Amino acid sequence: MRGSSDQDQYQCRDTTVSLQKRKESAAQLRAMRKQRGLTFEAVHESSQSIAKWLGRKEFTIPPSRLHDYEVRGVVPSIFRIYTLARIYRISIFQILAWYGIPKR
Repeated sequence: MRGSSDQDQYQCRDTTVSLQKRKESAAQLRAMRKQRGLTFEAVHESSQSIAKWLGRKEFTIPPSRLHDYEVRGVVPSIFRIYTLARIYRISIFQILAWYGIPKR
């Protein structure tokens, strides 16, 4: 739902991620990609390999979508969170924690 800037939130079923948390998560994703020395295109190509291996296109991350995650704070789907974790070689739980979702 959209409201005043204090209420600016992304609604996803019964989970809400605040604008501030999305900005922090976006910065974390960008930092992780840069730390790994990966370009948008390299992430895209790796995601295509993962999607092919798993037989589902939902795991593919186009460069424009990765840009949306890193710059606009768009929250990735669970399929793409999985893909990012595999490509960045980190735990899926680490990415979920960036969005305020605890491991337990």
